[in-house]
Amino acid sequence: MNTNKSNKNIAQTKKIIRSRTGKSRTVKSRIPSRNNAIKKIYNRDYYGTELLPITNILNYINANFNEFVIDKERKKNEHKHEVEFDDFFVIDDILERKEKKADINIIIKKNPNMSLKKLLASILYLKSFSWFESGKMNISSFKSQIGKDVSRVSLKINNEDYVIEYPPDGGSLNYYKTADDFNIKIMNILSTFSVIDFDLVNKIGIIMCQNLFNFITETITLMIMKKIQPEMSVVTRPNKSILINLTKNEQSIIINFESLLSITYNGDLDIQYTCGKLKFTLLIDLKKNTYNFSEFILNYDNEGCNPESNNQPSSSNQQSNNNQPESNNENKGMSDAIKYGIPMGIIATGLVGAPFLLGALGGKNKKIKRKRKSKKNKRKSGNKKYFYS
Repeated sequence: MNTNKSNKNIAQTKKIIRSRTGKSRTVKSRIPSRNNAIKKIYNRDYYGTELLPITNILNYINANFNEFVIDKERKKNEHKHEVEFDDFFVIDDILERKEKKADINIIIKKNPNMSLKKLLASILYLKSFSWFESGKMNISSFKSQIGKDVSRVSLKINNEDYVIEYPPDGGSLNYYKTADDFNIKIMNILSTFSVIDFDLVNKIGIIMCQNLFNFITETITLMIMKKIQPEMSVVTRPNKSILINLTKNEQSIIINFESLLSITYNGDLDIQYTCGKLKFTLLIDLKKNTYNFSEFILNYDNEGCNPESNNQPSSSNQQSNNNQPESNNENKGMSDAIKYGIPMGIIATGLVGAPFLLGALGGKNKKIKRKRKSKKNKRKSGNKKYFYS
């Protein structure tokens, strides 16, 4: 990865100026020199530090945090969920229909009353509330999260794989520098066709945080659980990727997500059985400041999660397991929840731990019953971990 502080890759663009007499002359554009200055500022003031430029999106997030806290408390007192899927997206009748079997393939538009910047703010408020302990976002935590998540997601920028260079001595990554290297990559691309916009860089950073995946999948899960009440659903074995497109005519991010679904059957959850599939493509258009699901596939059949009719894992489950790569023995000693990639914090006690899902499940007093297996398959109580960190 290029961390060179020079800016030799900036294209030397030119522009044509016409005089009142109709004559024209070609002069060098000032864009390259402005971008050189912007990059020098970033390298001098931010590279290798815990800081980031404070821009409009970060000011907006800080300015509206207190309002969010007030609204959060109001919803709590009214026994409402902190967020709903239809707060951000237009709900079709097919998504509201209560059914134990569904086959849905649609496009979902954004809620016209919701802005992109409010979506980005909500993602951080709800999934990283601890960052706002002082009433303002902790920039150090935000920057570190960018570095952490950029290093563990399948990412393409303008159709080229973005590869993290790890320390040659086998040491761990410095997440601040990893975030800086990513930002410099984005700035290098932006500088080829425009003046670098720190605010755009920060918005991309927010979207790169795994907070977005957690937020979107959990709001979808709430919507699914309304369809299948009184049963509950969890997303398992997720596969995700991000494609960033940055050109003069397009500045967008495509979020791809695909997973299986485990659904309780008469209140019992056995995570070795899956009976559904969730797949979506979330398009975030940073040039038009909008977003929508260009693809949303949801199909499930609750009967497929009936343990009585499943003497052994289905072939599709086995195939999914076979397709899961093993890396550095990460799954050794993990609980079943981790092995199956459940993102909502189902732990050994059966409690659902995702903060704003507790309301949907009736609070801490309501438990998911879990089918007991033989002692051989019994989970170890000492390995309580979450899939997402």
